[in-house]
Amino acid sequence: MTIRAAVANWKLRPIRSDANFWSHIQEFLIKADDHGAQLVVLPELFCLELLHLEPQLKAVKAPQYLVQYSSAIEEWLVRMSVNSGMVIVGGSHFKYNNSEHIINACPIAFPDGTLAFQEKNKLTVYERSDWDLAQGFGIKQLPGRLGVTVCYDSEFPEASRVLAENGMLIHCVPAWTETRRGFQRVRWSCQARAIENQVFVLHSSLVGDLDGREPAPESYGSSAILCPSMAPFPMEACLAETKLNEDDLVVASLDIDALFTSRNEGEVTNWKDRSASNWNLTESVSATVPWAI
Repeated sequence: MTIRAAVANWKLRPIRSDANFWSHIQEFLIKADDHGAQLVVLPELFCLELLHLEPQLKAVKAPQYLVQYSSAIEEWLVRMSVNSGMVIVGGSHFKYNNSEHIINACPIAFPDGTLAFQEKNKLTVYERSDWDLAQGFGIKQLPGRLGVTVCYDSEFPEASRVLAENGMLIHCVPAWTETRRGFQRVRWSCQARAIENQVFVLHSSLVGDLDGREPAPESYGSSAILCPSMAPFPMEACLAETKLNEDDLVVASLDIDALFTSRNEGEVTNWKDRSASNWNLTESVSATVPWAI
Protein backbone atom coordinates (compact mmCIF):
# COMPACT_ATOMS: atom_id res chain seq x y z
CA MET A 1 0.00 0.00 0.00
CA THR A 2 1.03 3.63 -0.44
CA ILE A 3 0.23 6.74 1.57
CA ARG A 4 0.41 10.18 0.00
CA ALA A 5 2.25 12.52 2.37
CA ALA A 6 2.99 16.24 2.21
CA VAL A 7 5.41 18.43 4.15
CA ALA A 8 5.27 22.23 4.33
CA ASN A 9 8.18 24.64 4.38
CA TRP A 10 6.43 27.59 6.00
CA LYS A 11 8.03 31.01 5.45
CA LEU A 12 6.97 33.65 7.96
CA ARG A 13 5.00 36.41 6.21
CA PRO A 14 4.59 40.07 7.25
CA ILE A 15 0.86 39.74 7.89
CA ARG A 16 -1.45 42.64 8.72
CA SER A 17 -4.29 40.69 10.32
CA ASP A 18 -4.92 37.27 11.77
CA ALA A 19 -7.05 36.59 8.68
CA ASN A 20 -3.81 36.54 6.68
CA PHE A 21 -2.46 33.90 9.07
CA TRP A 22 -5.50 31.64 8.64
CA SER A 23 -5.24 32.05 4.89
CA HIS A 24 -1.62 30.94 5.00
CA ILE A 25 -2.58 27.70 6.75
CA GLN A 26 -5.41 27.16 4.30
CA GLU A 27 -3.13 27.65 1.29
CA PHE A 28 -0.87 24.83 2.43
CA LEU A 29 -3.73 22.47 3.24
CA ILE A 30 -5.59 23.14 -0.01
CA LYS A 31 -2.40 22.56 -2.01
CA ALA A 32 -1.75 19.30 -0.14
CA ASP A 33 -5.33 18.17 -0.72
CA ASP A 34 -5.15 19.09 -4.42
CA HIS A 35 -2.11 16.80 -4.74
CA GLY A 36 -3.99 13.90 -3.16
CA ALA A 37 -2.24 14.00 0.21
CA GLN A 38 -3.65 11.83 2.97
CA LEU A 39 -1.19 13.15 5.54
CA VAL A 40 0.28 16.64 5.85
CA VAL A 41 2.92 17.91 8.29
CA LEU A 42 3.27 21.58 9.28
CA PRO A 43 6.31 23.05 11.11
CA GLU A 44 6.97 23.85 14.73
CA LEU A 45 5.58 27.17 16.04
CA PHE A 46 4.24 28.50 12.74
CA CYS A 47 2.07 30.64 15.04
CA LEU A 48 5.11 32.94 15.41
CA GLU A 49 3.79 34.60 12.24
CA LEU A 50 1.13 36.24 14.44
CA LEU A 51 3.85 38.24 16.22
CA HIS A 52 3.84 40.58 13.20
CA LEU A 53 0.61 41.93 14.70
CA GLU A 54 2.46 43.08 17.85
CA PRO A 55 5.79 44.52 16.67
CA GLN A 56 6.51 46.13 20.07
CA LEU A 57 6.00 42.93 22.05
CA LYS A 58 9.08 41.77 23.94
CA ALA A 59 10.38 38.41 22.71
CA VAL A 60 10.18 36.84 26.17
CA LYS A 61 6.43 37.54 26.19
CA ALA A 62 5.73 35.64 22.95
CA PRO A 63 4.32 32.49 24.59
CA GLN A 64 1.97 34.49 26.85
CA TYR A 65 0.72 36.44 23.83
CA LEU A 66 0.38 33.54 21.39
CA VAL A 67 -1.25 31.10 23.80
CA GLN A 68 -4.53 33.00 23.27
CA TYR A 69 -4.67 31.47 19.77
CA SER A 70 -4.34 27.85 20.89
CA SER A 71 -8.03 26.94 20.82
CA ALA A 72 -8.60 28.68 17.48
CA ILE A 73 -5.65 26.86 15.87
CA GLU A 74 -6.85 23.52 17.21
CA GLU A 75 -10.43 24.07 16.05
CA TRP A 76 -9.21 25.19 12.61
CA LEU A 77 -7.04 22.09 12.17
CA VAL A 78 -9.83 19.73 13.25
CA ARG A 79 -12.29 21.38 10.88
CA MET A 80 -9.82 21.19 7.98
CA SER A 81 -9.06 17.54 8.73
CA VAL A 82 -12.72 16.58 8.87
CA ASN A 83 -13.53 18.48 5.67
CA SER A 84 -10.54 17.21 3.67
CA GLY A 85 -10.12 13.69 5.04
CA MET A 86 -6.42 14.36 5.62
CA VAL A 87 -4.56 13.61 8.84
CA ILE A 88 -2.92 16.91 9.81
CA VAL A 89 0.18 16.96 12.00
CA GLY A 90 -0.27 20.58 12.97
CA GLY A 91 3.30 21.65 13.67
CA SER A 92 3.18 23.01 17.20
CA HIS A 93 1.90 25.96 19.17
CA PHE A 94 1.82 27.26 22.73
CA LYS A 95 -0.92 25.92 25.00
CA TYR A 96 -1.58 25.46 28.70
CA ASN A 97 -1.04 22.04 30.24
CA ASN A 98 -3.17 20.64 33.05
CA SER A 99 -1.05 22.56 35.58
CA GLU A 100 -1.68 25.85 33.73
CA HIS A 101 1.91 26.11 32.56
CA ILE A 102 2.64 26.94 28.93
CA ILE A 103 4.04 24.11 26.83
CA ASN A 104 5.10 23.63 23.22
CA ALA A 105 2.79 20.96 21.83
CA CYS A 106 1.99 19.43 18.46
CA PRO A 107 -1.73 18.88 17.66
CA ILE A 108 -2.57 15.93 15.43
CA ALA A 109 -6.02 16.21 13.82
CA PHE A 110 -7.81 13.14 12.42
CA PRO A 111 -10.69 13.06 9.92
CA ASP A 112 -13.07 11.57 12.50
CA GLY A 113 -12.73 14.71 14.62
CA THR A 114 -10.18 13.30 17.07
CA LEU A 115 -7.45 15.69 18.23
CA ALA A 116 -4.32 14.34 19.93
CA PHE A 117 -1.26 16.17 21.24
CA GLN A 118 2.43 15.35 21.38
CA GLU A 119 4.25 17.62 23.81
CA LYS A 120 7.85 18.67 23.29
CA ASN A 121 9.86 16.79 25.90
CA LYS A 122 13.35 18.26 25.52
CA LEU A 123 13.42 22.04 25.59
CA THR A 124 16.17 24.18 24.10
CA VAL A 125 18.12 26.63 26.26
CA TYR A 126 16.03 29.54 24.92
CA GLU A 127 12.74 27.76 25.64
CA ARG A 128 13.84 27.15 29.22
CA SER A 129 15.64 30.35 30.12
CA ASP A 130 13.82 33.05 28.11
CA TRP A 131 10.38 31.59 27.55
CA ASP A 132 10.15 29.60 30.80
CA LEU A 133 8.16 26.85 29.09
CA ALA A 134 7.17 23.70 30.94
CA GLN A 135 8.72 20.42 29.81
CA GLY A 136 6.51 17.77 28.28
CA PHE A 137 6.60 14.13 29.32
CA GLY A 138 6.11 10.95 27.35
CA ILE A 139 5.50 9.82 23.80
CA LYS A 140 2.10 9.18 22.23
CA GLN A 141 1.34 6.05 20.23
CA LEU A 142 -0.80 7.32 17.35
CA PRO A 143 -3.14 5.61 14.87
CA GLY A 144 -1.96 4.91 11.33
CA ARG A 145 1.52 3.81 12.45
CA LEU A 146 2.36 7.50 13.01
CA GLY A 147 4.76 9.02 15.51
CA VAL A 148 5.71 12.63 16.29
CA THR A 149 8.77 14.19 17.90
CA VAL A 150 8.97 17.98 17.96
CA CYS A 151 12.25 19.42 16.63
CA TYR A 152 14.92 18.97 19.38
CA ASP A 153 13.27 15.71 20.51
CA SER A 154 14.24 14.16 17.17
CA GLU A 155 17.91 14.50 18.13
CA PHE A 156 17.52 11.83 20.83
CA PRO A 157 17.43 8.29 19.37
CA GLU A 158 15.57 6.90 22.37
CA ALA A 159 12.41 8.87 21.49
CA SER A 160 11.94 7.46 18.01
CA ARG A 161 13.11 3.99 19.09
CA VAL A 162 10.25 3.81 21.60
CA LEU A 163 7.84 4.77 18.84
CA ALA A 164 9.33 2.32 16.33
CA GLU A 165 9.28 -0.50 18.87
CA ASN A 166 5.55 0.15 19.18
CA GLY A 167 4.84 0.00 15.47
CA MET A 168 5.64 3.45 14.08
CA LEU A 169 6.48 3.47 10.36
CA ILE A 170 5.99 7.20 9.62
CA HIS A 171 7.94 9.57 11.86
CA CYS A 172 6.82 13.22 11.70
CA VAL A 173 9.19 15.97 12.84
CA PRO A 174 7.80 19.53 12.95
CA ALA A 175 10.81 21.84 13.38
CA TRP A 176 12.01 25.43 13.65
CA THR A 177 15.73 26.08 13.34
CA GLU A 178 17.23 29.57 13.27
CA THR A 179 20.67 28.70 11.90
CA ARG A 180 22.21 26.35 9.37
CA ARG A 181 23.87 24.38 12.17
CA GLY A 182 20.53 23.99 13.94
CA PHE A 183 18.90 22.84 10.72
CA GLN A 184 21.70 20.35 10.09
CA ARG A 185 21.37 18.89 13.58
CA VAL A 186 17.68 18.19 13.04
CA ARG A 187 17.96 17.06 9.40
CA TRP A 188 20.90 14.73 10.06
CA SER A 189 19.10 13.34 13.10
CA CYS A 190 16.01 12.73 10.97
CA GLN A 191 18.12 10.88 8.42
CA ALA A 192 19.71 8.83 11.20
CA ARG A 193 16.26 7.92 12.57
CA ALA A 194 15.20 6.78 9.08
CA ILE A 195 18.29 4.58 8.80
CA GLU A 196 18.38 3.03 12.25
CA ASN A 197 14.64 2.34 12.48
CA GLN A 198 14.05 1.84 8.75
CA VAL A 199 11.07 4.18 8.68
CA PHE A 200 9.93 7.21 6.70
CA VAL A 201 10.70 10.56 8.33
CA LEU A 202 8.76 13.71 7.41
CA HIS A 203 10.72 16.83 8.40
CA SER A 204 8.81 20.14 8.17
CA SER A 205 10.67 23.44 8.69
CA LEU A 206 9.69 26.96 9.68
CA VAL A 207 11.79 29.57 7.84
CA GLY A 208 11.87 33.33 7.35
CA ASP A 209 12.00 36.02 10.03
CA LEU A 210 10.07 38.67 11.97
CA ASP A 211 11.64 41.69 10.26
CA GLY A 212 14.98 40.73 11.81
CA ARG A 213 13.77 40.87 15.43
CA GLU A 214 13.58 38.32 18.20
CA PRO A 215 12.39 35.67 18.73
CA ALA A 216 12.89 34.95 15.02
CA PRO A 217 15.59 37.28 13.67
CA GLU A 218 16.29 34.61 11.08
CA SER A 219 15.41 30.99 10.33
CA TYR A 220 16.95 28.42 8.03
CA GLY A 221 15.88 25.19 6.43
CA SER A 222 14.08 23.07 3.93
CA SER A 223 11.49 20.35 4.41
CA ALA A 224 11.86 16.79 3.21
CA ILE A 225 10.34 13.34 3.02
CA LEU A 226 13.16 10.97 3.96
CA CYS A 227 13.50 7.20 3.63
CA PRO A 228 16.03 4.50 4.54
CA SER A 229 19.32 4.66 2.64
CA MET A 230 18.94 1.36 0.81
CA ALA A 231 17.17 -0.27 -2.11
CA PRO A 232 14.49 0.03 -3.35
CA PHE A 233 14.55 3.71 -2.33
CA PRO A 234 16.38 6.55 -4.12
CA MET A 235 20.15 6.81 -3.75
CA GLU A 236 19.73 10.17 -1.98
CA ALA A 237 17.47 8.57 0.68
CA CYS A 238 15.04 11.41 0.03
CA LEU A 239 11.71 11.12 -1.77
CA ALA A 240 11.11 14.88 -2.03
CA GLU A 241 12.52 18.14 -0.68
CA THR A 242 11.31 21.73 -0.78
CA LYS A 243 13.31 24.74 -1.88
CA LEU A 244 15.64 26.13 0.79
CA ASN A 245 14.24 28.98 2.89
CA GLU A 246 11.18 29.42 0.64
CA ASP A 247 7.45 29.00 1.16
CA ASP A 248 6.94 25.59 -0.42
CA LEU A 249 5.27 22.21 -0.14
CA VAL A 250 6.17 18.82 -1.58
CA VAL A 251 4.19 15.59 -1.82
CA ALA A 252 5.41 12.01 -2.23
CA SER A 253 4.02 8.49 -1.97
CA LEU A 254 5.19 6.40 0.99
CA ASP A 255 5.42 2.81 -0.24
CA ILE A 256 4.83 0.73 2.87
CA ASP A 257 5.46 -2.56 1.04
CA ALA A 258 8.86 -1.24 -0.12
CA LEU A 259 9.64 -0.27 3.46
CA PHE A 260 9.06 -3.83 4.65
CA THR A 261 11.09 -5.13 1.71
CA SER A 262 14.00 -2.96 2.81
CA ARG A 263 13.67 -4.31 6.35
CA ASN A 264 13.55 -7.94 5.26
CA GLU A 265 15.73 -8.08 2.16
CA GLY A 266 18.08 -5.08 2.30
CA GLU A 267 21.86 -5.25 1.93
CA VAL A 268 21.85 -4.44 5.66
CA THR A 269 19.01 -4.99 8.10
CA ASN A 270 19.34 -2.25 10.70
CA TRP A 271 15.92 -2.86 12.20
CA LYS A 272 16.42 -6.62 12.61
CA ASP A 273 19.94 -6.17 13.96
CA ARG A 274 19.06 -3.60 16.64
CA SER A 275 19.36 -5.87 19.72
CA ALA A 276 20.60 -3.87 22.70
CA SER A 277 22.41 -6.93 24.08
CA ASN A 278 25.22 -6.38 21.56
CA TRP A 279 26.22 -3.17 23.31
CA ASN A 280 26.86 -4.36 26.85
CA LEU A 281 30.17 -3.10 28.24
CA THR A 282 32.24 -6.26 28.38
CA GLU A 283 35.61 -5.04 29.66
CA SER A 284 37.77 -2.03 30.46
CA VAL A 285 41.15 -1.95 28.71
CA SER A 286 44.23 -0.61 30.55
CA ALA A 287 46.75 1.23 28.35
CA THR A 288 48.71 4.45 28.25
CA VAL A 289 47.61 7.21 25.86
CA PRO A 290 49.50 10.41 24.94
CA TRP A 291 46.83 12.74 26.30
CA ALA A 292 44.94 13.30 29.52
CA ILE A 293 41.19 13.85 29.59
